[in-house]
Amino acid sequence: MNRWVKRSILVGVGFLSVGVSYQAAQAKDDNPIGDTYSAETSPNLFKPTKVKANTETSFDIVLKPRCQQAMLQDALDVNTPGNPNFKKFLTPSAIRDKYGQSTSVTNSWKSYLAKHHLKSFVYDNGLLITVTGKVKYIDKTFKVDMNKATYHSNPLQFGKHAPAIPSDLANSVWTLLGMGTHNPKFVFPNASSAISKSVDNTYAFSGYTKQFVDHYNVQPLYDQGMTGKGQTVGIIGFGAIKKSNAYNFWKHEHASTDMSRYTVKNVPSTMMASNMVSKNDAEATMDVEYAGSVAPQANIRLYWSHNAIPTVMNMVNAYSTAFNENRVSSISSSWGLGSSSLLTMLKNRQVLSPDYLEVLDTILAQGALQGISDFSASGDYGSVPYQTTGVSGTHALRDRSANAVPPMESNPWVTSVGGTTLPFSKNFGTSHNPGSLPFGKVSVAKERSWGVDYLWPAFKNSGLLAQLPDLLSMTGAAGGGGFNKLVATPQYQEGVPGVNTFNARNYLSNLNQPMMDSDLLHGTSTGRNYPDVAADADEMTGYKIYYPVDTLKWVASGGTSIASPQMAAMAAVINSQPGRQRMGFWNGQIYKLAQQSNSPFHPMNDTTDNSNLYYTGQPGTVYNQASGLGTINFAKLAQVYQ
Repeated sequence: MNRWVKRSILVGVGFLSVGVSYQAAQAKDDNPIGDTYSAETSPNLFKPTKVKANTETSFDIVLKPRCQQAMLQDALDVNTPGNPNFKKFLTPSAIRDKYGQSTSVTNSWKSYLAKHHLKSFVYDNGLLITVTGKVKYIDKTFKVDMNKATYHSNPLQFGKHAPAIPSDLANSVWTLLGMGTHNPKFVFPNASSAISKSVDNTYAFSGYTKQFVDHYNVQPLYDQGMTGKGQTVGIIGFGAIKKSNAYNFWKHEHASTDMSRYTVKNVPSTMMASNMVSKNDAEATMDVEYAGSVAPQANIRLYWSHNAIPTVMNMVNAYSTAFNENRVSSISSSWGLGSSSLLTMLKNRQVLSPDYLEVLDTILAQGALQGISDFSASGDYGSVPYQTTGVSGTHALRDRSANAVPPMESNPWVTSVGGTTLPFSKNFGTSHNPGSLPFGKVSVAKERSWGVDYLWPAFKNSGLLAQLPDLLSMTGAAGGGGFNKLVATPQYQEGVPGVNTFNARNYLSNLNQPMMDSDLLHGTSTGRNYPDVAADADEMTGYKIYYPVDTLKWVASGGTSIASPQMAAMAAVINSQPGRQRMGFWNGQIYKLAQQSNSPFHPMNDTTDNSNLYYTGQPGTVYNQASGLGTINFAKLAQVYQ
């Protein structure tokens, strides 16, 4: 459940809480509209806890790669059919030999840090060292007060004076991660919600694994004995799960209940809010449950960062830990890092490395070089996600903008998973009682890009938002998608019909209210287009997870964060075909396959009733920014994917 970046929330959180809360708000406050907008646009801030001299913490030393551009090109080449290096995947140690720093450099760093009472872990790629120790030793070694640390032009300087690091070691350093996260200027907006019970009137329907299997033609693969056996699916987590929940879910879904298939790897991380670390996290629970049911005999490995806030360092370490083990053939993350505006603000405050984007690219490209299929949820705020534009006291100032790029979800080295809504028809009634959604009859005729504009008729000329302003919290629910202009259009997207062109309609006003009957817009743009693929993610037509809350055991859920782990599971299923090499990074192939006559993709190209609240389909193309290349016929994908 990504509290800061995505709406990947349970229906019990996203929908029912609306029905429950609005009467309470009206009873105790004369201005519920103001309260609603305040929660959306000026949430409280999380600030780091001050560290003491004997507090143990961690940071990363990122070493300079030898020829980063060649490494990135190699990562694409090994995943591109027809290239001489196709499928010549590298191990982490082979990546060190080709692109990382030598063992003599990393051994010298280990020795130097040990002399200063600091422990270190060197990753096999020769590009990353995680350092752990007491704050007093870090302060002394790097001439810094970690509670005031800021970045300078010298990558090793965080105080008034640069530390006296030997030049041969200093010259090997690209940047450090995590040094600024104890500074009170390092802030995150709090957009959290609490779990509530869900009732039948808060969603159209909610299914299980079979819903995904049936809609996307998975059964023929199961019939061939492809179940994920022998494969491991990685899950990036910022919370842990109750093992019994996964057991009960897998038992219900007739997946393997041999619980030795589920393991946890602890990730070294820097702590920001220790009181928020969860051992029963809803997001991790649904990721593990569905990865392990869609791939019913695959191993599931949770890479757990013991920090509820996904900082750049913690995200890098989670992926680096997984890649360093080289056990997983696919991996999924339902977490992001916030919008580019938030990260730019932290960079300008000198508490985030100015090189964070390039570091992220390099680490994620490592997964592609190793032949790991990497999936990331595209986000659940549509094409106009929230951006943090400033800070006032203990509050963040947020706005929605198509330029609020989420750099993790739209990174060129992940397969970004967008959302759809399945067909449904339901009469929700018009009751304003708690637990009800007074939308009347709502129908979706066929699978479409996920955007809740299908609810707009209920708002038109009804005054419903004025009566129930808490409904504003759900009007922005949609699959993430758009343009990441921070990077160039990747090679695999160049020349693809629909890439860098768009159709769009304005579905939301500047104040997050529904806009009716907007004209169709046409235009061009640049950068990394996302998402890449899509699957059912709308909470309204979502999935049940086993996650007991009070007397309720099965809770309805949704979001692109439940679609992404199912994609990773399908990579494991296809990888389990006897004699098949790892699928590797999907994007090197899927854009070419989408342009073939036997394409396994179904693009959603209608320009009406098919949006992520801005972008729509593009008739006559294979791609749009609302749902990417579209949904997947997995039996056909397994046939045509090399």
